[in-house]
Amino acid sequence: MRIREQDIEALGADGHATPRAEAQAVAELLRQALHRLGFHPDIPHGVKGGELCWPTLRGELTVSGHPLVTLGRIPLDSANRLADVLMRAALDEQTKNAASA
Repeated sequence: MRIREQDIEALGADGHATPRAEAQAVAELLRQALHRLGFHPDIPHGVKGGELCWPTLRGELTVSGHPLVTLGRIPLDSANRLADVLMRAALDEQTKNAASA
């Protein structure tokens, strides 16, 4: 899913609405990606059973009005799994880049 400028601009007209909407849209994309990787929302921290919990994701603004996505706390098992997934993706990307060079 790709976010289009029109989608972001449609969410607000004032100076901070557009950056905030952009940050919220990116946070939503991260939620969707985490869900596809097997992470689940709304599972209380410390639940046993192997469920992967995703961190709290919020689209926010810095004091100066720049958009950012805040990643909240995440249980250690879920953090380890997320780190593993990200490392594999990085290695895949490096392999693709080396093969195309």
